Amino acid sequence: MREWRSAAEWAEAAKAAGVPAAIMTCTKRGVNALAERNDWTFRPRSGRGGGVEYPLSALPEEARLLISRHELAEACAAGHAEGMRAALGEAMDARATLAARTAGLAEFMRLSPGQQREAEAKAAAIDSCAGYIRLHGLPLKRGTDIFAREYSAGRIPVEDWVRAEIPACCRASVENWRRELARHGLAGLAAKYGQHRKGTGRIDSNPEMKQFLLGMLLDHPHAGAGLVMKGLRARFGEDSIPNLRTVQRFLQSWKDENKQLLAAVTNPDSWRSRYQAAGGDADAMIQRINQRWELDSTKADLLLADGLRHVIVGVIDVYTRRMRLLVSRSSSAAAVAAVLRRALLAWGVPEQIGTDNGSDYVSQHIKRVAWGLAIERDVAPPFTPEHKPFIERGLGTFSHDLVELCAGYIGHSVAERKDIEARRSFAQRLMRQGEKVEMRMTADELQHFCDQWTDNIYAHAPHSGLKGKTPFEMERSWTGAVATISDERALDVLLAEAPGDGGFRTITKKGIRIDNALFEAPEMGGLEGSRAQVRLDEADIGRIYVFDEDGAYICTAECPERTGISRQELAAKRKAVQKKAIAEEKAALKAAAKAAGTKDIVREILQDRAESAGKLARLPHRATEHATPALAEASKAARHGKAPEAKPISAAEQVRLQRLEAEIATPAPIITLQSPEERFARVLDIETRLASDQDVSDEDRRWAERQARLPDIRSRRKLYEDFGDAVLTA
Repeated sequence: MREWRSAAEWAEAAKAAGVPAAIMTCTKRGVNALAERNDWTFRPRSGRGGGVEYPLSALPEEARLLISRHELAEACAAGHAEGMRAALGEAMDARATLAARTAGLAEFMRLSPGQQREAEAKAAAIDSCAGYIRLHGLPLKRGTDIFAREYSAGRIPVEDWVRAEIPACCRASVENWRRELARHGLAGLAAKYGQHRKGTGRIDSNPEMKQFLLGMLLDHPHAGAGLVMKGLRARFGEDSIPNLRTVQRFLQSWKDENKQLLAAVTNPDSWRSRYQAAGGDADAMIQRINQRWELDSTKADLLLADGLRHVIVGVIDVYTRRMRLLVSRSSSAAAVAAVLRRALLAWGVPEQIGTDNGSDYVSQHIKRVAWGLAIERDVAPPFTPEHKPFIERGLGTFSHDLVELCAGYIGHSVAERKDIEARRSFAQRLMRQGEKVEMRMTADELQHFCDQWTDNIYAHAPHSGLKGKTPFEMERSWTGAVATISDERALDVLLAEAPGDGGFRTITKKGIRIDNALFEAPEMGGLEGSRAQVRLDEADIGRIYVFDEDGAYICTAECPERTGISRQELAAKRKAVQKKAIAEEKAALKAAAKAAGTKDIVREILQDRAESAGKLARLPHRATEHATPALAEASKAARHGKAPEAKPISAAEQVRLQRLEAEIATPAPIITLQSPEERFARVLDIETRLASDQDVSDEDRRWAERQARLPDIRSRRKLYEDFGDAVLTA
């Protein structure tokens, strides 16, 4: 291949190689413009007419590869067998060579897939080298050397899988491959042919290194050999690790021999579909109708004629295989409840429903429906579609039947026929996660088709899992009892969606507020301040169903602005009910109070506190002199012997004077209160004396008032109110 050419020559070569115009314009003017725009390297053209030449390396990579591959293929096609043998240096007898290669081919068939791929890649490199030498008319040794350098630099076009197996090579390697190919055929190009036995290689003989590589395969299954080499250097050092090719061969060989294990690690879904053992029938334990239902949704978004995304939600009865489908704007809890409503009214109530763990299937709404109907829920673990195989298979059958319908309908115009052809891959894309599938049906048309398909096609198609019977025959042959729901309106209430926060609302004096709308009902009178459960009426945005916290029905509340009812009339009725309810509760409360005799409770509390105070071990009080003007005057008279005659005093005054005389005659020792318990006991004693109209000095009163404001006395008072006398003895 010529390395330097003019713009016209490169344009002609690109055109012959089929280089796309988006990569390189196949005209002289286009090549010159591309060279000027990308500042290509050039040199003066030595031929007639002058001008400049551009190197092969200046061309875009895609164009360079296509031109090189095309010209090498043409050169190889024009070569002769004698020239090929001369280039490869084959000097041995042709008969011996044929026998050796025949034996080598038999040995080759016994190699592992990884070894076979490596041998074939080396053979392809040998052929490429031979074509390069013949094209450029080079001697064998020098041509091999130049080929190896060009190949390692990436300038020799080969197939991708060959480049992946042999990213680089040297002259000695290529010459060695030629000798092995001549002596042993393709088997001679395998890495370990005639040299090593399994388990004796550098990696296999080093358990620690092998364990490290297997750990990398487990933790980083997609890591390339280059990254693994970095890990080996970090763990074992540069001098003790094998080369890159050895690591590549080990990793590839292990992957080829452990395909199932590798799939289980890298792609669990693929492993389940290809390798997981299917022990027994999934419906072996299903013995009756409605014993188990399975629910699921299509994974793709259906873009219908209205331009909006839709999904298909399905439910299947495992015993009969009958199925229902619902076209919905999204796979939400409301959509799941809607398809359940269809099946519940048509089939009866199931014993169990099996779903995946998607948010729409494990929502509080669906849980509440299952609890209300006493249905057992069986939620599949994450990433286990085999847990609900029947609905998965049913939706798959639907997708294929739908594409058959589209294929059978040729349309009324060319545009419609093109649309049908564009939907050929519907069956493959419908069940793919995140896929967008466009259809010209409206939502109503698709729903009508789904109903017709489930009732008229699928229900009358024989199923291998039903031993050749149809879902219709299985349903018709059932003679046992079926639990049904006769009150459709009650089912609607149960399936009604709850507003946010689980549907709990507080009944205020104005009613229940939902989405800036107030709902009222006379029956809510007297329930102001209590919490209630709310359910929305899907058929009427002006009504809600109200239940108490235990689930008992209270009333159906209405929003007057949405239903046309007079709010004043509704409020008047509610006030009347409230007044009556409050009056009845007041009467009952008064009767209870009268029977309990709680009017004198204050006196009982004070008496109880006084009795409790008498049981406490009081601390000795600080002695203070009690002085009054009367006592002062009496003292003066006593000292002068002129005491006035005593006036008659009351019995209470006599008791007070006797107490004072006793305190004066026996003064209390002075102590210092140190602990909060002691101070609190003294405060409590002073307060008890004040409550029972006993005499308390002004100093004690002021001291108690100051102490009562301290934080520790306040906290101890709270404990005393909660736990009583135990606080004083703590």
